[in-house]
Amino acid sequence: MADQFDLVVIGGGPGGYASAFYAASAGMKVALIERDTIGGTCLNRGCIPAKAFLETAAANRHVAHASEFGINATSSGVDFAVSQTRKARIVDGLVKGLTGLTKSKKVTYFLGTGSLEANRTVNIVMADGTTTKVQGSKIVLASGSVPRTIKGFPIGGSIMTSDEVLMLSTIPKRIAIIGGGAIGCEFASTFADLGSAVTIIEGAPKILPGLDPDVANVVVKTFAKKKIVIRT
Repeated sequence: MADQFDLVVIGGGPGGYASAFYAASAGMKVALIERDTIGGTCLNRGCIPAKAFLETAAANRHVAHASEFGINATSSGVDFAVSQTRKARIVDGLVKGLTGLTKSKKVTYFLGTGSLEANRTVNIVMADGTTTKVQGSKIVLASGSVPRTIKGFPIGGSIMTSDEVLMLSTIPKRIAIIGGGAIGCEFASTFADLGSAVTIIEGAPKILPGLDPDVANVVVKTFAKKKIVIRT
């Protein structure tokens, strides 16, 4: 018989763990299912790692312009493997924090893949290959998404999604970024500041097509100063 919960949440990203924690704080018995690492894309392969590298890029930029402030500083380059170690330390610390919250809030955590079945039942294939079932009075589906790929561009080697870019151990000399949205522009700025020759390829007439044109134009001007090439 399936274990009974007031709420079963499939997906341990920001939407999922927030739902689980709020419900648990309200006194509900909660199960949280995540097949990878709690925190989801944002914490493990998205926002947080990207911001860590933006900070690395900013530090490198500050050193390059230090003489303008009367500071004698030189740099022999960026050891990106060290940057990766710093990023991993930041991510690991936040993952431990979320893991601690699941325990303190008495959320039952399942490391596995959940599949919704009839009668609000969820079948869970655990990471060790075993299976179990849980049933919830309420179900929250917060399974997230995956990076889009383009037909004819198989992922591997020099062709990467944002997931692979965030795992690089060296800084590429040249990088072409397909997509001039927020994520593409963030990577463009980061790698330009780290010394890469960057080209953005965007299908719309301008980069950041979802933003106010005045805001997007500021970014375009900033990118011109960074020698980022924009192809639309």
